[in-house]
Amino acid sequence: MGTKAKTTQLMSSDYVIYIRNFALSKGISAKQLIENTEADLSLLLTPPPKVSEAVLHQILFNFFNALSNPYIGVFEFGKGLVLSLHGNLGLAIQGASNLDEVIHLATQYFKTRANQRSLQRIDGTDYCEIRLSDEHVKYDYTLVSLLLSFGYIGSELLSHHQLDAPYSVHLQSSEPEDFPWHLVDNFTLKFNQPHHQIVIPKQWMTLPITPIDPEIANLAKDQCKKSLDEISPVDLVTEIQQRLQQSHDRNISLQEMATQLHTSPSTLQRRLKSFSTTFKNIKQDVRLAQAKRMLADKDVTIEHIAECLDFSDASNFSTFFKSFSGLSPSEYRKTQRND
Repeated sequence: MGTKAKTTQLMSSDYVIYIRNFALSKGISAKQLIENTEADLSLLLTPPPKVSEAVLHQILFNFFNALSNPYIGVFEFGKGLVLSLHGNLGLAIQGASNLDEVIHLATQYFKTRANQRSLQRIDGTDYCEIRLSDEHVKYDYTLVSLLLSFGYIGSELLSHHQLDAPYSVHLQSSEPEDFPWHLVDNFTLKFNQPHHQIVIPKQWMTLPITPIDPEIANLAKDQCKKSLDEISPVDLVTEIQQRLQQSHDRNISLQEMATQLHTSPSTLQRRLKSFSTTFKNIKQDVRLAQAKRMLADKDVTIEHIAECLDFSDASNFSTFFKSFSGLSPSEYRKTQRND
């Protein structure tokens, strides 16, 4: 059951209708849109409530590549992807209190939708990176339009604040010829970057936004939670592992993690138990993995590693490490030198 849910990805037909109408306004025919797909014209005329993600991606690829200047279309398309076109995610965001909650909802939503794409949040000291990845190069225009859409939506949600530092959009691709720089508005754009991502000033994350419709947002959140309950245990454990790795607090509690995941401690415990693990075990695994990575660097002392991982002293760290790895830190380090 889990495998099936992860291989058949469905998207809202609202996207199809938006793409169809936008393409027609640019003189692109319906036949051009469905090239190299298994769909027929009826998909565009009367789309079903849900559409295959793969088909939608191919339609978008056809659309952008039919434009004389795809990047002009990317800007216009991204700006038009308003909240109402993002289905339950858009509705759920309408009840959010700040960008922190908006981004949490977005990252969770992507877990229920994308096989080929993921949305990841990386917190730095001054900036928060919202990273969008896609292994298929031909969908790059779609990636850019989504990033621009998220940026425009975030700016709109915070429009009542006086914001000095603009957000940045980073793209992996090289700057194309005749790029429409005149369309870059209220943000900075950089090419040849390591990742496709939005970089947002950290202080923006907790600025209050006015909920638009909390009642319908709560209904949408419930629907998202039902979808999240169907994702595989690997996804949940990976989510917790990533949050622990990125957290500056090594002793984050079950209650704090449950709050971050917008659930209760008892529900989180129950779900992890059904996957034959516990929050404590995941924390220990993450801590052990971090210790092994640091031990691989012979220039880092064991005392420093113990301090970084919040052990009271090197002795306690050594006891922990040996109990879970079967080797003392010094013995493990020697095995790494022999590899």
